[in-house]
Amino acid sequence: MQASVSPAEWTLRCELAAAHRLVAHFVFVDMTYNHISARCPDVPDHFLVKADNVFMDQVTASNLVKYDLGGNQVMPSAWKASPAAYNVHASVLAARPEIMAAVHTHSPANLAVSAQESGLLPLTQQAMRFYQRIAYYPNEVDDTTREGTDVMAAALGEHWVMILENHGALVCGSTVAEAYIYHHFFELACRAQIGALAGGARVKHPSHEVCVERARKFGRIGAYDSRSRDWVASMALVENRYPDYRH
Repeated sequence: MQASVSPAEWTLRCELAAAHRLVAHFVFVDMTYNHISARCPDVPDHFLVKADNVFMDQVTASNLVKYDLGGNQVMPSAWKASPAAYNVHASVLAARPEIMAAVHTHSPANLAVSAQESGLLPLTQQAMRFYQRIAYYPNEVDDTTREGTDVMAAALGEHWVMILENHGALVCGSTVAEAYIYHHFFELACRAQIGALAGGARVKHPSHEVCVERARKFGRIGAYDSRSRDWVASMALVENRYPDYRH
């Protein structure tokens, strides 16, 4: 595979495979049904996404599959993505040219928050990053079809994070590193919220002003790339624990 693609695409394939391994490492995900996409740097109307019959911890640079924004597989491969995967990512990337990567998961924590009427509450510093920056999408349309995922992409609007009600989460970024890192913070925020509310005690709500400032300072798009310390440390973990991601 490395000999069949550009150096820029191979680098992206390695980063995207690493991001899947990291999500699998830190998050309890839903079998084969979660996936991350990345727009190809040298062909922006093409993107890479996970194959349909592998878990996130089985993703490698070579078994990622390439699609165009119309949802057509554009490179011969023994692998293919599920319609739900390529339709979600094709719709989002087509609607928002500035989005370079998107993470879609159903974890126990984000599923639980997606089922709560309040959505994500600003109970922690991690949650405050997303204060007033989350779109909400009702579970009313078949999002395995392109028609359904186009509706989903429209619901995202100008946001970069969306809670899919009774379904899970979609977290986008201007780089693979950014989409992964913000998804990690989002997951922590969801876990903390479920834990805090499960105790039955009254919870403390920070002021609107505190939340706005936290989101302004730590919720910026464009804040994370391959040089970010969290991504450097994350890649070191993958190299040490899962070196076959580069295969």
